[in-house]
Amino acid sequence: MSVLRPMGGRRPLAGVRSAPCVTALLAGLLVAPIIRAADVTDCFADRVVSFRGGTVSAPPGFNTWQPGILLGPPGDAAPNSGSLRVMSLGKGGEIVLEFTDNEIVDGPGPDFIVFENPFYCTAPPLSASDPYSLLAEPGLVAVSDDGLDFRIFPYDAAALSQVVSLCTDKTLIDRLRGLLGITASFTGNYTIPDDPLVFDPGAPGGVSGHGGDAFDLAAVGLTRARFVRITDPSLPIGLPGSSEGLDLDTVVALHSRPRLPATVTDFDGDGLSDQAETLHYGTDPHDPDSDGDGIPDGREAAACRDPRVAGSDPFFVPSLDLEVVDPSATLLRWNDLGGTVLYDAIRGVTAALAPLGSVVDLGVVTCLENDSIDLTTRGFTDAARPFPGEAFFYLVRPAAPPGQGYGPGSDGRERRAASGDCQ
Repeated sequence: MSVLRPMGGRRPLAGVRSAPCVTALLAGLLVAPIIRAADVTDCFADRVVSFRGGTVSAPPGFNTWQPGILLGPPGDAAPNSGSLRVMSLGKGGEIVLEFTDNEIVDGPGPDFIVFENPFYCTAPPLSASDPYSLLAEPGLVAVSDDGLDFRIFPYDAAALSQVVSLCTDKTLIDRLRGLLGITASFTGNYTIPDDPLVFDPGAPGGVSGHGGDAFDLAAVGLTRARFVRITDPSLPIGLPGSSEGLDLDTVVALHSRPRLPATVTDFDGDGLSDQAETLHYGTDPHDPDSDGDGIPDGREAAACRDPRVAGSDPFFVPSLDLEVVDPSATLLRWNDLGGTVLYDAIRGVTAALAPLGSVVDLGVVTCLENDSIDLTTRGFTDAARPFPGEAFFYLVRPAAPPGQGYGPGSDGRERRAASGDCQ
């Protein structure tokens, strides 16, 4: 992944999306305008359009600086303990997420899942008739195709007003359908929606998949959506502190199709570019359904399913989105790839870029942050400025063994630093 800083300007020319290869988890380099390097796609949102933090009784939590948490797979959780890889909105807070490399479409049943971090206050139920209470943090969900006309999913406002304690009883939970944050989450298959009307005896607490709350676009009269708005209703619940308000984890598209730029080549019309199929997915660019399961390769990739194999296991090409948060002293921010991944961030000079055999030499680079534990260079901002007539580029990758580079470019050559790389 890279962004470009020209000499003399306070804004980068662009933040660009690039994709590592499937096996190496490396980020490639491209330059403006805004481009999806290999036109990879997944089931996660790609951009935070806006964030209005709500009221908290302590300084904002560190995760407030990491909205990239919301742009990757859901965090690990257990039935009696929620995920800590979340972003707290604060009481009354609101955030809008955008899908850029794909769009949610209306299909049979639920079309996307919103993951918060509710968990059981009591023992998980062993049957549908067992009582339980849940640490629920209900929130409002709205969707839009154009980012202007938002449709709110219907819910029972009277039931929502009765959520006044930290733990909510099962009888009230059943009346809160249409809201997020009311179904327990735990480590599982996040591409399978839970059906709240069907108790799954083979899953914790009878909750299928990874939990979360599923939504159907048909309920709001839309056939497609690219924007999801989450709003905290400012309920009198929760523990005072920096994490007040609902704690958003991620949004996962279940029915989704890729959005390809008109300039890319897609010979078989499956929604994946020929380049992406060859370099990143290992699928056949001349066959729209490489695994023969009746679903086009692009639709499977956009729903986090492996287009090479018929099955329902989660799969995605680990792709990084990078943006400059503060251009005055360059602060970078990127998305979560899941798990306990550490990240390296470097800066180089575009004039040093040169092809060298089977690689592209990045020249001498500067390591801005080595093995970052979060999703920003907060604390490692870059105050340097390019000389007249030059421009900086910035790249971020999952931390890699010494000698590994920054993934293949559009010609398949790997990007490697001459010296100065993070170790």
